[in-house]
Amino acid sequence: MDGDRPMREFLLLVCLVISTNLRSIAGSVPQAVYYQLESCGKVHLTVSPMQDNYFELNWVVKDCNENNSPDYIIFSNEDPRNREEERSAILKEIRASEHPTGYYKTKFKFREPWLPGNWEYNPNTVNADIGPHCLPFWITSKRNNQTIDTRCLEIQPTWMQDNREYLANQRIGNVFIPGTHNSGSYSGIIAVFEGYVLNQDRDVWNQLVFGNRYLDLRIGHMPDKELYIYHDNVRIGKVEPVLRQIQKFAELAPQEVIIVDIHRFPFPKNFTREMHHKFVGLLQNILGNHIFHSSSYENESGPTFSKIWSTKRSIIISYADSLVINDYQWLWPPIKQFWGNTNQVSELRNYLRSSIYEHVGLRRPLWALMAELTPQTWDVILRKNNLRVLAQKANKEVTKWFRDEWCNRTNIVASDYFLGNDLIRVAIETNKAKGLK
Repeated sequence: MDGDRPMREFLLLVCLVISTNLRSIAGSVPQAVYYQLESCGKVHLTVSPMQDNYFELNWVVKDCNENNSPDYIIFSNEDPRNREEERSAILKEIRASEHPTGYYKTKFKFREPWLPGNWEYNPNTVNADIGPHCLPFWITSKRNNQTIDTRCLEIQPTWMQDNREYLANQRIGNVFIPGTHNSGSYSGIIAVFEGYVLNQDRDVWNQLVFGNRYLDLRIGHMPDKELYIYHDNVRIGKVEPVLRQIQKFAELAPQEVIIVDIHRFPFPKNFTREMHHKFVGLLQNILGNHIFHSSSYENESGPTFSKIWSTKRSIIISYADSLVINDYQWLWPPIKQFWGNTNQVSELRNYLRSSIYEHVGLRRPLWALMAELTPQTWDVILRKNNLRVLAQKANKEVTKWFRDEWCNRTNIVASDYFLGNDLIRVAIETNKAKGLK
């Protein structure tokens, strides 16, 4: 028996090496995200981007079988863990087997919510509560009368601070950052046009409070000498109120790193140097105390979160005009947006997948995958496939792609009608897993 000991030790060493190599190949991040979000019966709530704003029930069906599939999916307005026997809190209960895709759209509307934790927008607020906060809407999966998973629809106003221990040594270009596309296009358009102009239905304050950390803004200058948010050549609303919302959020959540991408200047076509300097002056006047300077990083992947936090400045401003950047050293270079410009889900998937590999050649720390569908010319002419319809088609799939396949290989991911997907939670869990590696 003793003669077998060297062989046993050798085999143990071989198994250890193989195990270590497999972890380095497969990565611990996808596995950790799997246990948190991807295993059979895991649940999350979304809100339909259609104007009805109905709640949607979502649960994972991948890897389900007759031994682990949920029996029921329950939608309630109270935490089921606190009142397990209280049936009056249940708004809807469905048999999971009758909905094999893991999706069910309710007839309950999500109206303008009251934001808990003192996170309602108020310029005079001086303190708000850290941590996630549940809105009074819950989804639960059950099997054999036992809970598999339960989650609320929640705001995540301080998720970077909450996960400081995981993020501290990670670089800004290596983390998963959820964001919104055309962030300023959320209201101010008459109904007949809004389907092809508005990309969001929550203001910038709500976008940040729910957990988005990338904002995509397009700026125009009118003859009245006012600066406006634009979507292509359509004027949306004034810039200053949007910047004030960002400023207030940075005051209340100083450890949340916000990337403000000033991505285009669509109007007028000749956006003059004078207009640029006027806009940059406005940025500096409102956000100046919070701006993290581009000169503060020395690595292609950008600074670590610890480095950013040490400066007590948390807003990164990327600017689309390189000549203007030369005049203001605190501006970051333009962010490459990978935009598929398609109205087909399959084409969007193929484009995003190829873009993940294409970005490797970039020498700038930040890059963005635009995870949304785009109406084409005939869509607008025939009044079909508006932005809400396309977001309804894309958002469920986008959640699956980044949750199940790409979570470990992305930086910024921006979407339309963000409450229709689960990217914020996917990003949080991905970054926590990366911090454990």
